[in-house]
Order: sequence, then C-alpha cells, then structure tokens
Amino acid sequence: MLSVPAFNHLRVREYLGGRGRLLEATIPNFSGTRRGEFAIVDWKQLPSMGTLSERDQEVHGRILQTSNAQDLDPINVRSILQQADSAYSPDEERRRLAREQVQRDLEEKEIVRMSCIAQMTRECGIAQGDTFMARASTQTLLNLMTGKSAVEGFRMDELVAKVMGHTAVRAGCSVEEVRDWLEPLVGLIAPFGSVDADKSKKTSGFLFRQHLRLLEFRGSLQTYAAQARPEVSDSVELVIKVTDQTIGYVSERIVTLDGLLASIAGMFSTVENSVAILQKLRREVAYGLDGWDDLVSVWLDAFENSHLIGGEQGLERAILHILWHLPVLPYKELHGDAFDTQSSVERARVRIVSQMHSWQTDEMDHELRERVEKGKEKSDREKAGWNSK
Repeated sequence: MLSVPAFNHLRVREYLGGRGRLLEATIPNFSGTRRGEFAIVDWKQLPSMGTLSERDQEVHGRILQTSNAQDLDPINVRSILQQADSAYSPDEERRRLAREQVQRDLEEKEIVRMSCIAQMTRECGIAQGDTFMARASTQTLLNLMTGKSAVEGFRMDELVAKVMGHTAVRAGCSVEEVRDWLEPLVGLIAPFGSVDADKSKKTSGFLFRQHLRLLEFRGSLQTYAAQARPEVSDSVELVIKVTDQTIGYVSERIVTLDGLLASIAGMFSTVENSVAILQKLRREVAYGLDGWDDLVSVWLDAFENSHLIGGEQGLERAILHILWHLPVLPYKELHGDAFDTQSSVERARVRIVSQMHSWQTDEMDHELRERVEKGKEKSDREKAGWNSK
C-alpha cells in the first residue's frame, strides 16, 4: 500500500471502541519472531515510523478521511491508490499505468451501463415478441448509439424510452425511479464486468480479471508441481489448497451474481434489496481476492522468466515469497465454527516457511529443512516407542 519497504504489505482496518473510531495498520512481522504474526499500530503513527513520500502522504491522508469500514474495502482503497499514483508517484511509468487504469475503469463502467440496458432490451423484446430487441447485445446498442448501424424504425432515444417504460411496468415503479436507480446499480456491477458477455470471451471488470488470473495462477502452479523437487512439493500443495479455497469462494458469489442479473426488471422490483445483495457480493469478492493479484504477478513473471532468475532456485524463491504473504480466507466464511481447518492452514504455512527460510542469509535453506524433518521423524519414533511401553 505504501512505498516504504516495511509498509509494502500493510493493511488498514477500523476498530470501534470506547474512544470512538480508530484506524489501525496491520503490518506483517518479519523481525525474526514467529512468522504469521502482525504488528498493530495506530494509523496516525505511520508518518513517525518511516519517511513517507508525497504519494504515500496522499494515501495516508485519504485513508484518514474515510468515515466507515465500507470506505476501506479493497475496491475503495484501490481507487485511493490509483489516484495517488496517477498524481504523485515519482515513477513516471507507474503514473502512466495508474492513469490508464482509471480511464479503463470509466470506459468499462459505460460498457456495463450499456450491457444493463441491453439486458433490459432483451427482456422487453421477449415479452413483446420483438425479435430484434430479444436478440439485442451491448455491441448492438453501441452501434446504434454511434450511428454505425442503421436499423429502420429504431432510434436510440426512443428505444431506451420504450425499454425503461417496460422495465418500470414489470418492476411496479415509475420510469423516473428506474432511471434514478440505474446509476447506483451500474456502479456496483461495474467491477464484475458487462452483464451480457460470454464468460469465455469476457475481459471487462477488474474483479473478474483478477479471478481469471487466479485460475491461470492455479494452472501454472499445477504444471510446476509436476516438475518441482520433492522438497518443495508440500509448499506448492499448500498454495494450491488455499488458491482452490479462494477460487471456490469467489465462484460461488459470481454464480449468485449471474442469477441476480438474469432479470434487471426483477432487480428494480426490489431495488433496495438488490443494492444490499450487490454491495455484499462486491465486498465479499473484493476481500476474497484481496492480496492475490500481486502474488499472481510474482509467480507468473517468475515462471515465464525462470531462466533469468536462476532457474529452479528462482522459482523456489517465488514460492517462498507467496507462502510468506499468502492470503487465507476467514474460516467462518468457509467452515462456520470449524476453527481447526483455518488454524491448520496457518500452522502449515508457518511451519513450511520457517523450514524453507534461513534467518541468517534470507535465502532458501534446504539443509535446515532436512534437519527439521529428521528431527521430527526422530521425535515421532521416540513418542511411538514410549506409547508402546
């Protein structure tokens, strides 16, 4: 989040207590004690703990200006980071990329708006037996709007008015209410991409793209697992296990979203409930994917360019980095009150990272791993011997 090395992987959270609202920074603890622990500090103290650049000061200040936990969800924080990078990043390339992302988000929001209208057009066409409207797509409407397609008897403004009127009748509300609610709904749907796109061809929506990248990451890991040294296999298996949890978690919510978007008129008939559901889905998917995109980039870059980073040793360093920063879904989201499932993942990560990492050189330490495993085997044999007496 911040460019100070010690703050690269920090997160911000809201704490409500006797002193009111407090923002806390959770910072991974790499000080040589137990891995997996975090240092918790008051967000306001960060400027005194490191030298913040102008860009970092902007991020820090914008976070302080938030008013509730929803303002701190990954989507809103992403927007804060983009704006800070585009205006204040000392790296010209990073400024350019941030500006491109902001522009792409705006363009994709327009596409999502048109895709919602296209879905409403199809619903109207099916209900009224109009073949053209029943087959409308986002591209069809874009062509009509830009004059690239001339369809006799149809003008874009007349088409939209007709569609809005039909949707209002089906939803049991006024046309004005449909127009007023369309924009908030579009804003909530936009991170997931266009409504009517074929999933195999869909590329819009940054949350959807992150999900696709996670699937690519999983496939690449599976390929690597088949050729990895046995000493690294349990590390890769743990990463795949947690990746599969995240993929399943996000996929379930995308299916729910697709069901909700199947009828735009149905959303307008219970619009406040639809907004609440969309907010919940957006928040859950954003938190589910939070922290993965950078790790996916680390791995895919290493896998593609392993010949430039030391071959097998470079790939193992990438696996170590991923293990160190591995996001894990909250156990309650996956298993209710099954505490052991979540804690077993965390214990496995701590054990594997500790065995793979040398505190002296900050490099992979295979001898250390072998000594630890031999010590465990000896301890297990001794325990078995005592139990048999």
